[in-house]
Parts: sequence; C-alpha cells; structure tokens
Amino acid sequence: MGVIQKILATAKFDTNKSEFIEIELNQGNIIHFQNDIFRIEMNLTEFIDFSSHVIMGANKLIESKNINVDEITNE
Repeated sequence: MGVIQKILATAKFDTNKSEFIEIELNQGNIIHFQNDIFRIEMNLTEFIDFSSHVIMGANKLIESKNINVDEITNE
C-alpha cells in the first residue's frame, strides 16, 4: 500500500454487489482502482493506456449503437 495523495474519483453502484469504486493517485504516481472486493494497481503509463482504451471502447460503442450522447447528458 502507499500514501494516498488524492482520490481521483468515486463511483457508487446502488444495485450492484460492488457498491463503489475509488480511483486513487498514490505516492510514486501509482494509481489504484479499488473497493471492498478488488484492488488493481498500475503505474502512470499503464493508467494512461488503460484510460485511452476505455475511451476508445466507449466511443466505438456510442458509434455502433447510434447513441445520442446529447440526449443522455441532458437528462
């Protein structure tokens, strides 16, 4: 474990066994995705690669399903 420098994000899931996920920036530029069930650790380069792939995947899903993002964000 390390010293948490900043909680980057927290997502709460009301209807999921995994009730939340925290994304932490730890000492030494180590990123933790964790909750009470799992913990994933990655360095900054791995985090940037992971984040880029998540964004690319989301964009492909939006495009393939013809999702209107403006309708979702305005609800």
